[in-house]
Amino acid sequence: MMLPVWTLALAGLLGFAPPSDTPAPIDPVPHDGSAAVGPGEPAQPAVAAQPAQPAPPAQPAQPAQPAQPVQPAQPVQPAQPGVAGAPAQPAAAPKQPADAVPESGSRLSVEYKPNTGVHITSADGRFAMATWLRMQLRDTLTHTPSATPELTNGMEFRRASLFFAGNVFGPNNKYFLQLVFDPRGLGMQNGQVTQSPLFDFFFTFDYLRDLSVRVGQYKPQYSRQFIAAWADLQFVDRSTVQSEFLLERDLGFDLFSNDLGGLDLFRYSLGLYMGQGRNNLAINDMRMDYVARLEVLPFGGFDEYVEADLDRRRKPKLALGVAYSFSDHAQQDRGVRGATPADGGTTNIHQFVADTMFKVRGFSATGEFFWRRGVRNPGSAVDDMGVAIPVSAPRNGIGWFGQAGYLLPRAPVEFVARGGQTIAMGNTSMGSIGELGGGLGWYLQGHAMKLQMDYFHTWANAGFADGGNQVRLQLQIGI
Repeated sequence: MMLPVWTLALAGLLGFAPPSDTPAPIDPVPHDGSAAVGPGEPAQPAVAAQPAQPAPPAQPAQPAQPAQPVQPAQPVQPAQPGVAGAPAQPAAAPKQPADAVPESGSRLSVEYKPNTGVHITSADGRFAMATWLRMQLRDTLTHTPSATPELTNGMEFRRASLFFAGNVFGPNNKYFLQLVFDPRGLGMQNGQVTQSPLFDFFFTFDYLRDLSVRVGQYKPQYSRQFIAAWADLQFVDRSTVQSEFLLERDLGFDLFSNDLGGLDLFRYSLGLYMGQGRNNLAINDMRMDYVARLEVLPFGGFDEYVEADLDRRRKPKLALGVAYSFSDHAQQDRGVRGATPADGGTTNIHQFVADTMFKVRGFSATGEFFWRRGVRNPGSAVDDMGVAIPVSAPRNGIGWFGQAGYLLPRAPVEFVARGGQTIAMGNTSMGSIGELGGGLGWYLQGHAMKLQMDYFHTWANAGFADGGNQVRLQLQIGI
């Protein structure tokens, strides 16, 4: 049902002619003339010196001989007048263009770049592909006083992904693909895979600076820390507050600009999504998710979705963002994720987030504030006795987190700290939780290869003193 909407928008944008800097298709014989002349010149002296033929001296008068138009091949080779009568030369001419420029013009460029893998690019730049691997190996030690046993430890491949990215048929038709192979990403349950490895797969058409199109399966442009790649975090993982309020991957499209007006000050996104989550084949009844985001960069653009100031920039950089989301008749209590209400109904969910990122001289700080209000549409589910199941409450509440880090001046080592809370409000099924902790990051090769450790004290409704503790150690490598 969504197809006509984004198809019309996409078709309209693709109707514009590409900008003048778009590379033209490769000319199959780009230098035919010069290639034919150059290699033939060394043989000319041997052909021109023929003293046994008295006729050649009279050749300057040849324009008066009408019988010589039988040699039509000479105008094509003006630099070789003495070869006109040599019958063996035409056979050599076709070999020369094939030996030089056309071959070099069709070669591919192949190179390796740390963290983004192998890059393959066509000679004209119209086709390109990069492929790389990333993985996170994590060990987690947890102490929970109210649990039995109190102390547990576990090691896992927290994330392991294969990426492909590039462009096809020109630099303005881009694609991105992420395949996951870690147990969590595949939804492993009792040794069985329950999720497709397809995590992200989308195309971007950026012919227009102020009105680009992105379509496929990807993260809706809502909250900053979830938009950021998991490989670019300064802690072992995202905030627990983020996990409560984020918008998960979904199928859809958005109109956006990363530099609205060409001022290097504004970014925006307007998106429409199916509201079913990733890899979902369900057909909905036009009740979708709507997401809008606006971002202001007062001091100009920078890598605002990469945590930690690894460049130790001298001038300050700041990003301020706000976003709003509406989920129409969401099936789960947190939109495309969470639990299905026991009564079998749906929820209309309004959400808002404000976030920021600041960087200067190795110091970085980021934070987010969330607000959510849901209105239940009761279902008609009954229990085994035929009694109607009570209507579940929506997950109403607010949340916040803030974190900061400082990269040492002469060493690739960063100290970080974070705190955050979710706060239940009104008639709600959401609990209140909190987190407080710090960590250490050793950037051996930037985000491409790093070792991170953090400690967190977390608590729920019971209170701070009754909370649990966890220590995480993680190695991340991008190949």
